[in-house]
Amino acid sequence: MQVNFKKIIDKSFEIAILVKSFFGVFEILAGILLAISGKIMINNLIIALTQQEISEDPSDFFANYLAKALSNISAGSSHIFAVVYLLFHGIVNIFLAIALLKNKIWAYFWAVAAFGLFIIYQVYRYFHTYSPLLLVLIAFDALIILLILLEYRNKKQK
Repeated sequence: MQVNFKKIIDKSFEIAILVKSFFGVFEILAGILLAISGKIMINNLIIALTQQEISEDPSDFFANYLAKALSNISAGSSHIFAVVYLLFHGIVNIFLAIALLKNKIWAYFWAVAAFGLFIIYQVYRYFHTYSPLLLVLIAFDALIILLILLEYRNKKQK
């Protein structure tokens, strides 16, 4: 049985870009929710998302991490920054994902550049927060960039 790496790259690329756009939709929704509701709604969301897990296992890593991460969003400039960042990041992700899925050649360069800048910012934030979630996002974005470059190479060879 012969493995066709080009098909594997194509499918991996499509799935990764769809996941990226899926996260973009949720980032936009979270940005809108955060803009409209403010801190009170976020606190209620934290309770709703984590209450059952923490009551069952007070040391649950993910529930405690989510509660801590969301509770760090405070009113004022960090609140505004969070709203703008979520909206901007979500819109860029969706826009570039659509362009990549439509095989727009210009989108490959811009996607690598944009996702590279997001990685730089995530690394910067990591050294301020030491959040393991940021390491996951950095790795995911690096994988996306690798897949974009491989897919671009495949397109250029055709």
